[in-house]
Amino acid sequence: MATLENKKEKEAWENFLFSLENKLPGFVSPWIKDLEPVLPLFENSKNDIFLIKSSQSFGIQVLQQKHLKEVEETLFESTNLKRSVRFILDETIKPKKKQKQTLEQKEHLEIAKKMENMTQMHSFCGLNLKYTFENFIEGENSRFAYNIAKMISETPGQKYNPLFISGSVGLGKTHLMQAIGHKILKNFPNLKIRYTKAEEFGNKLIESLNSCKNTSDLNEKMRKFRDMHRNVDVLLIDDIQWIDGKKRTEEEIFNTFDALYHAGKQIVFASDRPLSAFELIPDRLRSRFEWGIEANIKIPNLETRIEIVKHHANLSNYPISDDVALFLAQEYNSNIRELEGAYNKISARASIEGVELTVDIAKEYLGFFEKKKKITIENILETCAKYFCVEKEDILSSARAKEIVNARKYAIYLSRELLDLSYPLLAQEFRKNHTTIMYQHEKLKKDISQNKAMKIITDELSQLIQK
Repeated sequence: MATLENKKEKEAWENFLFSLENKLPGFVSPWIKDLEPVLPLFENSKNDIFLIKSSQSFGIQVLQQKHLKEVEETLFESTNLKRSVRFILDETIKPKKKQKQTLEQKEHLEIAKKMENMTQMHSFCGLNLKYTFENFIEGENSRFAYNIAKMISETPGQKYNPLFISGSVGLGKTHLMQAIGHKILKNFPNLKIRYTKAEEFGNKLIESLNSCKNTSDLNEKMRKFRDMHRNVDVLLIDDIQWIDGKKRTEEEIFNTFDALYHAGKQIVFASDRPLSAFELIPDRLRSRFEWGIEANIKIPNLETRIEIVKHHANLSNYPISDDVALFLAQEYNSNIRELEGAYNKISARASIEGVELTVDIAKEYLGFFEKKKKITIENILETCAKYFCVEKEDILSSARAKEIVNARKYAIYLSRELLDLSYPLLAQEFRKNHTTIMYQHEKLKKDISQNKAMKIITDELSQLIQK
C-alpha cells in the first residue's frame, strides 16, 4: 500500500473503505478490502484523477463499470476532494486473507461472463450494444417503424420481409435497424445475423473481384464473400441508397436478396431517402424492395426531442435541466445525432470547467451568439425537400406523389411568409402560374389555422430554415 504515515490520511482511507463497504452490495465487500491508493491520499490533491489499485481484475471490472459513481461520491465524503477515480490492476499486491467466494459472488460472476459473451456475439454481428429498443425513444414520427421493427424481431422472416426503413440523416434508422438485430439475438440466440453498410458491402465485393490471380482464386474469394452475406438468418444493410447506379453492386444485392428471401431469411434495409427517390436502380431490384413494407421515420416533434436528449443525458450520467433540454431540442430540430452531439459538447466542457450548465452557458459553448444565416428561397427548398424526403427538383416539377405535393405546398407558403415575395415572382421560382401559387398559399394558410398538426409542421420547418 502507498505509505499513509499521516494519521489523518489513514483515518480518511479507512473511513472511505468502511463507508463504501456499507454502501455497496455485500458480495462486493471482499474486493473493497483489497483496494489500495497508488499515492498518499492527499498528495497532489489538485490532480483531478485519483488512482486506486487492486489485484482483483474482476473486482476492478465490477467497481469501474457498475459502482464508479458511488466510489467517487464516497471518496469525496471521506476526503472532501472532488476526484475522478480510475482503477488499475496490480498483481504484485499481496492478497488479503483469502475468503470463500459467496454464492452471490458466483452468481454475479456467471452473469458477467454471460454479458461478456453477449458483447462478443453482438460485436461479431457488427452491432453496437447501445442501439437497442430500450434506448430508442419512440414518438409519433417513428411509431409505425418502431412497431414494425419489434414485430419483425419477434418473428423474423415470417412477415414484413423485406423491411425498408427510410428517413433523413440522423433520425434513428441505424438505431432501429440494429435494435432488430439485438432483439433477435436475445429471442433466437442460434440465428446468425450480419449488419453491414452498403458501401462496405460494395467495397468488399470490388476487393474480392480485383484481387484475384486466376479463375480458381476468383471463385474462392467470391464464395467467401457470398457466404459472409448469404449464410445468415438475418441480413441488415444500412445506407442502401449508396448502391443506386452501381451496377455490379446492384446485381450482387439482387442475387443475395433472392437467395435469402426464398430461404425464408429476414432482410432489412435502411436508406436516407425513400424508395421512390431511387433513380437508377433496375426495375427488378426495385420490385424486390417493394415486396415487403417501407416504414418512414420523420423528424421528431419538440416533445420527443426533449425526451431524447434527456434520456441521452441520463445514460451519460450528466443530467441536464428542463430549460437546457428545451433549448437544445428547439435549436437542434432536424438531426438527432446533432442534438446528442451538442449535448456531449456542452456537458463535457461544463464538467471539465466545473460550472453549472445553464442555457446561457450552453449558448456560449455552442457559439450561438454568432450571426445567423440569411434566408433564401434555396434554403427553403432544400429544407422542405429534406424534411419530406424528396429531391429539391421534385418540388419544382409537376410530380403529384403525396410527399412531393406536401413539400411543394409548404415551400410555397414559407417562401411567401418568410421572404414576402410577390405571387408572380413565386410563380417564376416554382415554375407555376401565379394563380396556382396564390391558391396554394391561401389554402395552406387556412388549413394551418384549423389543423394543429399542420401548424406544428409549419413551425418546425420555419425553425429549420432560420437555424
